[in-house]
Amino acid sequence: MRGRAVLYAAGIAIGLATGLLAAWLCHPRTRAGFLQQSLYRAELASYDHRLVYNTSHPGRSEDIVIVTMDEESFSQPELSVWPWPRRHHAAVIRNLSRAGAKLIGVDVILAGTSSDVTDPPDGVDPFFWEPPLSEDDRMLVSALRDAGNVVLAMEVVTEEVGREDGGGELTVGSFPHLDFEDAALALGAVNLPTDLDGTARRYWTSVTHQDVRFPTMAVRLAALATNREPAEVERHVLSAAYTSHPSLHGRDFLLNFRGPVGDGFQRIPYYQVLDEATFDPTKFAGKIVLIGASARSLQDLYDTPVMLRHGAGDKQSAVQMPGVEIIASATDTILNERFIVPAPTWQTTALTVLLSMLLAAAVTYLRPLKGLLLAWLPLIALLVVVTYLLMWTRSVWLPLIPLLLGVTMAFMADTVYLELTAQREERRLRRAWSMRVSPEVLRVILSSPELTKVAGRTVVGTVFFSDLQEFTTFCSTNAPEEVVRQINRYLTIATEVILAHGGTVHKFIGDGVMAVFGDPVPQDDHATRAVAASLEIQERMAQLRDGAGEEDWEMFVRIGLHTGELVAGDIGSESMLEYTVMGETVSVASRLEGANKELGTSILMSDATAAMVDGGYRLRSLGEIEVRGRPEPLEVFTVE
Repeated sequence: MRGRAVLYAAGIAIGLATGLLAAWLCHPRTRAGFLQQSLYRAELASYDHRLVYNTSHPGRSEDIVIVTMDEESFSQPELSVWPWPRRHHAAVIRNLSRAGAKLIGVDVILAGTSSDVTDPPDGVDPFFWEPPLSEDDRMLVSALRDAGNVVLAMEVVTEEVGREDGGGELTVGSFPHLDFEDAALALGAVNLPTDLDGTARRYWTSVTHQDVRFPTMAVRLAALATNREPAEVERHVLSAAYTSHPSLHGRDFLLNFRGPVGDGFQRIPYYQVLDEATFDPTKFAGKIVLIGASARSLQDLYDTPVMLRHGAGDKQSAVQMPGVEIIASATDTILNERFIVPAPTWQTTALTVLLSMLLAAAVTYLRPLKGLLLAWLPLIALLVVVTYLLMWTRSVWLPLIPLLLGVTMAFMADTVYLELTAQREERRLRRAWSMRVSPEVLRVILSSPELTKVAGRTVVGTVFFSDLQEFTTFCSTNAPEEVVRQINRYLTIATEVILAHGGTVHKFIGDGVMAVFGDPVPQDDHATRAVAASLEIQERMAQLRDGAGEEDWEMFVRIGLHTGELVAGDIGSESMLEYTVMGETVSVASRLEGANKELGTSILMSDATAAMVDGGYRLRSLGEIEVRGRPEPLEVFTVE
């Protein structure tokens, strides 16, 4: 058992090491170059897949509507040139306000003025001068002030800059014109963070510019909709949706999209809201309305986890999501508290290590082929199902790739280890013992290889010796082929019976068979097993004689049994070894086999053997006989 324990300990250690390595490689902040990035991209892909095929999407929002600056609107004559006149924005805002829109978020940065005046008056420093408001601008200011519920967009952009003394970062804020800002209800940042693969999966709660913190558009709208302060909403969001997962950077949370692009929110083209004839106020009453670009020419489109959607038939096409729809998704996530919570990194690491250790232990127990079919494959399937269900039913992101990588690496490493150590030794033992012991005994030997240790050991067992009567004469009077054919009939019977009773066939000596009961696997009833095997061999040989043809030799077997201490171990040279037993017990069993001829018996056993045979057999004493090599006579028995 000690050898088995060592294997399990080594397997568990391998699982521990591979689990830690997998967790480290899949950590987003690990500096492992291309490999780490590839693994993290794979995890992000699995995350996206879970979102795309989530069947529990709540459907289209009833609270948020998007007014899209789309291709259809650009096809209208009055909207064919960008930027659109600000009088149109004013008209849209007035229409939405009259329709009873609860809040209006404008995802367009209304910087500067639209005035045609380009030169400052004489005597005015151009640095401090800005063009005056145009008539369109004044119309927009009036519309913003009258509506009283408009949130305007601002943005903070950090750019890499190069200098002679080295590189650096420059943070630039883009704000609406001060008159627009004063007329609006509030500002909201429209920054949209992306992951290393350029996909928008998360959303910031605030941005900082010159030590001033600005809430994002979604946080601002959610705060106004629920009559709370943005800071309070931000604290609540981060408390409910943030963990120590390194994919979240402290002020962001994961977006829970309502469905594929265009399915989560009602989209109404800008021109239909602008035109009184096509404007339907019932679509906006009491709702949060977001105005933003969806036309490809405005370049405000992003890759998202749900960008794959079903098109016509079974085809799939990638559709990027407009930034305004991402803001709508973030607002909806906050208002309905549909947060996706990443599992903490320590939990993922602990689970990866634990499963890797269990998988390695299972492979050690089952061996690689069975471990592949009965442990690795079921565990892989279970992990996929569990991680998907956690996302779909609990909105929990449990990373899948570290778990898959950990158990796979544990399987491969443990397989290599077993191949180099345990399995090589097992194959050696199997080759050495498969023809000498029964399958049951072989399984015990393979599970406890120390039973056959080379160094030698003392065991107690019953030695079996047999040979054929008048075999020498038969050999001298028959062809070699016939001799081999006849003796193989007898050896086949003897081997089958000995193995069936749990004995170990050690060697064939011409027509003789030497076997041991009680080694290498200890047996309390080894003497009884030896007697039972002897009787069955005699019975099988009698049946063989009864069915013999004229050309067959009628073989009679003589058997000797003796019980006592044996020295067991491998003997031989450096190039050839053989496991065997030695000692006086072996010699006495051989002498008793020969004594059958003088006593007229077919089975002869010593008193030591007879004393250990259970009461189910009738043993008859034949008195004492002299055995060469022993100073004292030995009482012998036969079985009837």
